[in-house]
Amino acid sequence: MKSAIKTISVSLFLLFALYSTAQRQSEKIVRVTGTAQVKMEANMTRDAAYEKAKELAKIDAIQKAFGTYVEQQSDMSIANGRTSYNIIGTTKVKGEWIETIDESYKQDSKTEKTPYGIQEIPWITCTIKGKARKAIPKAQIKYDILNSPNPASRTLSFYDREQLYLWFKSPVNGYLTIFLEDDDAVYRLLPYLSMNSIYQSGVRVKGDEEYLFFSPDYNTFNGYNVDELILNLNKETVEYNSIYLIFSQNPFAKPILHDSKATDDKILPRSLSKEEFQSWLAHNRSLDASFQDKKIKISIQNKN
Repeated sequence: MKSAIKTISVSLFLLFALYSTAQRQSEKIVRVTGTAQVKMEANMTRDAAYEKAKELAKIDAIQKAFGTYVEQQSDMSIANGRTSYNIIGTTKVKGEWIETIDESYKQDSKTEKTPYGIQEIPWITCTIKGKARKAIPKAQIKYDILNSPNPASRTLSFYDREQLYLWFKSPVNGYLTIFLEDDDAVYRLLPYLSMNSIYQSGVRVKGDEEYLFFSPDYNTFNGYNVDELILNLNKETVEYNSIYLIFSQNPFAKPILHDSKATDDKILPRSLSKEEFQSWLAHNRSLDASFQDKKIKISIQNKN
């Protein structure tokens, strides 16, 4: 009888070991390469074309490594508030991008017939190399960028000197931090400037609760002043920035930040370079399976 019990115990141990190995392999980070070509439309800036080509090249790399997403696939389900797919742009893919190792661009021209006659149309080709892994189920967070404290005022287009607000909800408890990327640097918007070191992992949010950030009328963090965000247009007629919404169920250390700066009529939040920010993101993506970052593009323009 004792021998049989030992045999069963060993068998269960082997099954557990095989399952653990398979699970680790499914989370293995691999090197991937992708290529994409984008037509530069008349209403598209050069930077926008490059960004779109990069986005599609990432999708191409992930699809070649892990397959494509099909709506009917059973492994693309939502359970306990978590999704087992990743979204790049508006495309659902079965893997997640960890880090960019190298990217290169090439511009060609193609002769095409247009409403204005035969024209040479520029095309941008991006080839990207990086690290990715199979998509791991993550919390299905919800959010909206707003231009007023009203949750119905969601928008991605702002006028100069208009305020920005953010509505957020998660199915699970976790930590949230928000950054804004412009041409020069990446600025941390949340935690607020008045928050002390206990918030270095971001602000603690509770599952199933709604939050409205950057509005003093909806301050859920007593004892700390709310930073009100006013978006400024610099020299261009239109400016494009990106909001990074970063959430994890686990605490994570903030990146090294430069001190905030005060000018005549405004205060710039604490910041870091784009390169340092991307390195920090890659580090956390590789270590924490629940870590996720959502990039939301916004525009600022003159009202006249």
